[in-house]
Amino acid sequence: MWEQVGQLHVHHGDVPAEIRLLKLTEEVGEAAEALIGMQGLNSRKGTCRSRDDLLAELSDVIITAAVAMSGIAGDVDQARGHLERRLAVVIERAGL
Repeated sequence: MWEQVGQLHVHHGDVPAEIRLLKLTEEVGEAAEALIGMQGLNSRKGTCRSRDDLLAELSDVIITAAVAMSGIAGDVDQARGHLERRLAVVIERAGL
């Protein structure tokens, strides 16, 4: 995954952290929209999205966050290391 994240980071070039975070916020909103559509919570649209739509949007959130991390951290290896350390903290806090 991280090799592809690095490719995306290079492809998008020098994007300011603020823009990367705005893009991440946009993706989170799209995931929320997919959940609303999947559960039919918008009476005007009804059930209009699927579980696969929601999973695709959540995937976009993860990818966008990873690309943002690589830009903020400086490179993909630093982002990967930070994520691994953070995941260890969260796992420990959960008692797992």
